Amino acid sequence: MAEKVLEQLRNELIQGLSEPIINSLLDDLQENKVLGNEEIEVIRQKMKTRSDQARDLIDGVRKKGSKASELMFTSLKNRDNCLYENLKIDSHLAIPETRATCSPAPMPHNTTDKQNNLNEEYKMDSNPRGLCVIINNENFVNRKRKRNGSQNDVDSLKALFKYLGFLVEVEKDKTANQIKELMTEYSKYDHHGDCFVCCVMSHGNETGVEGCDEHVCPLDDITSPFDGDNCHSLVGKPKVFIIQACRGTKTQSKLMTTDSASATHNQTSADASYSIPKDSDFLIALATVEGYFSVRNPVSGSWFIQSLCKHLKKGSEQGQDILRILTNVNNDVSRREGILIMNKKIVDAKMTPQPQFTLRKLLIFKAPKGQAAASKQKRKRGNIDSFDLQKKKKSCHSREDQ
Repeated sequence: MAEKVLEQLRNELIQGLSEPIINSLLDDLQENKVLGNEEIEVIRQKMKTRSDQARDLIDGVRKKGSKASELMFTSLKNRDNCLYENLKIDSHLAIPETRATCSPAPMPHNTTDKQNNLNEEYKMDSNPRGLCVIINNENFVNRKRKRNGSQNDVDSLKALFKYLGFLVEVEKDKTANQIKELMTEYSKYDHHGDCFVCCVMSHGNETGVEGCDEHVCPLDDITSPFDGDNCHSLVGKPKVFIIQACRGTKTQSKLMTTDSASATHNQTSADASYSIPKDSDFLIALATVEGYFSVRNPVSGSWFIQSLCKHLKKGSEQGQDILRILTNVNNDVSRREGILIMNKKIVDAKMTPQPQFTLRKLLIFKAPKGQAAASKQKRKRGNIDSFDLQKKKKSCHSREDQ
């Protein structure tokens, strides 16, 4: 029955499944032994598009029969209730609702786990919380490519992560090789905190981020020094990379749509001794999707970084996990309007950020109690939140590949 529903809704699911949800479904299906490691690796191949990954996931599960398909629908209901409800999957399956909060059905677990819980959180209470490294390339060999407004992004990120309890170090105008060397150097630190954050802001293209010498540093050279093989002190801890750079030269088209929303999540914790892959616990928040430019206001800073700072501060105060926050950032940035001058022609500026992750738990940034209390008191006095974005208006912006 369930595999037939999966086949019936195949096209709608291919269109509707986002990359983060695909990754979450793969994690759940691997945990439930529906898909093996090799099958997961084939689906997650870097060269595949999101739709190809969704297509292979759906077809792979459908071929395994009704029980496997049911487990995928159960996971989808928990992970993306909005898509689940929009496709009316319950009516197709004739599965009765058990709770209004759409709690997942019990899932099998192996003997080494006390409890497999999708809502387990990463620890986030060390003092300091961890190290945040900010690399900002503002000036380049070609002086006409100066990234005006980027210092505002640095100031916003620095204030945000200090508020969240991180030690913050700022590096400016680094060549591609210097960026690689810095990453290797920081990976050798003894990271006693609960988390590591690295923000890189520069020009870029499909292959990576530009150094101030206009040579490219591949994204893998930024993240790989911190994997489980190279940085033992961060094993099992979240590693967050925020990348503000173009990933191509194409412009995103402008479409009109209606809106709807739904989400649920709780919290709990569990301890167990177990092994994890070396590439676990990464979050890479990219300013834009592959092949497209990202937008920066020469006065106020980049759309992505300013929105991220605003929503991360607000979301942390409300106990939201980072993926929910990044979804809000996607929505915020996608709605922004602006103009670009390309080849002496005025075009609409539209963009959508893209998070990629191998997180295994909920990542919730929690400001130290003193910081959070001071922030609440500040708002009571009527001060304006320093992370609030300027009123949305059509003004001329810059691309991060120029």
